[in-house]
Amino acid sequence: MRVMMEGFYLEARALLALALPSALSTYCYFAVSITELSVMGHLGVDELASVAYAQLCLDLSTLVFMQGFNGGMNSLCSQAFGAKNYHLVGEYTLLTSLLVTIACVPMALLWWNLDSLLLTAGVAEHVAFLAGQYGRLSLLWLWPRSMFQVLASFYQAQNIVLPTAAFDVLMVAFNGFFAIGFTYGRFWLPELGFIGCPLGTAVAVTLRLVSYVAYMNVYRRYHLQCSWRWDTHFLDKQIIWNLVSVGVPLAAGELLENSQLTVLTLFAANIGELQLGTHNSMMELFFFATSPLYAVIGGSVTRIGNHLGAGQPSQAGLAARICGVCIVTLTTTNSVVIVSSRRHLGQIFSDDPVVISAFSQVCSLAALAYFILSFFCYALAVLQAQARPMPLAVGMVAGAWLVGIPSAYLLGVHTTHPSLLGIWEGMICGYTVTSVVSFFPAFVQPNWQEEADKAVKRSHLKEKELASPQESDRLLA
Repeated sequence: MRVMMEGFYLEARALLALALPSALSTYCYFAVSITELSVMGHLGVDELASVAYAQLCLDLSTLVFMQGFNGGMNSLCSQAFGAKNYHLVGEYTLLTSLLVTIACVPMALLWWNLDSLLLTAGVAEHVAFLAGQYGRLSLLWLWPRSMFQVLASFYQAQNIVLPTAAFDVLMVAFNGFFAIGFTYGRFWLPELGFIGCPLGTAVAVTLRLVSYVAYMNVYRRYHLQCSWRWDTHFLDKQIIWNLVSVGVPLAAGELLENSQLTVLTLFAANIGELQLGTHNSMMELFFFATSPLYAVIGGSVTRIGNHLGAGQPSQAGLAARICGVCIVTLTTTNSVVIVSSRRHLGQIFSDDPVVISAFSQVCSLAALAYFILSFFCYALAVLQAQARPMPLAVGMVAGAWLVGIPSAYLLGVHTTHPSLLGIWEGMICGYTVTSVVSFFPAFVQPNWQEEADKAVKRSHLKEKELASPQESDRLLA
């Protein structure tokens, strides 16, 4: 019993060592977004609206194109690191860097033509023009941010996350300094007005990448253990298949979920501006409060993947159970806080009694949503760590689009008395189906021994070839 408790304690400590810095990184992401909205909001209403539209489109495309491959890379690199096939970790990283760079091309086309897309959607011409400017200038930080995320996943697979969080905090400071400075002419910087904010963000993102590489690779030399070689080994068809087979379903799931949320936002806008404002404010609060959950999921993917790659199914199962305990603790805490303070949370966003009342009603449903999402979050951590993303994509299709969207429309929009509450009820119906479909294979059928065998086989791919010394390796010493 004592040995079991000690093992539980050590694994929990290892998970928290990953999750806490990752949570800080997530909060920093929100801080950067809020900084940009705040800086632009002081320029005028149109400027604020344009940045809000631009961020919605930019974030959606970034999640779809980038997060899937980064998530797949985290799973596979964690397993390869656990198997001690260190060069394979580098090969997956190099391949992900190439795929993400290629993905920047369609994203650049989308961002460059953002104003045309918004005009087609019915956005006011002046707002669409400003959003187009913002999107085109944001291309300057697209690749540097993408590469930073790839490198962050590379080091997370090796259980190195604290420096990443520190550089994310620096990013918040850099962004505040340059965005405010270039927009308003502060801190001895030229006043550029509207274009100053995206330019400032581009400078901050580039500085973060350069300083991160300088610290991690040049100064601390953390990359040497799992370094890649500048050859074509990473283009091996099996390596490509492993990454694509995990990354594409994860990307599809991101696309399905985020496009569903966009449709729900349009439903709220169809009811009225008050409902739209309440819905968007509630979603921002919901995502902010959910940040620690995603940090736990990311840390759990790394820990479970390490154990599976090392051929330790019992340790992987223990890490999954600790993940479940953390998720239940966080979702319960969030639910209690939201319900107990539901009459006051609305006052953060508005003084209108109608908005506060609507916010209070939605908060009660948000607490229920957290309970349901706890099952999905557990499934996401386990299935991603096992490199089994297909049930997640299937669950998102069934829940978000076959149930969630139709239910939200029938309960919230196509009814005698349209209401935001009905939209949220429909959304919860959809996430219930998604959670059930995903949770069953993750919890009821988790053959840990079989998954460990698969991970070991997958992680020892080309081990002898990759581990064979090469003349160029001495240059890395």
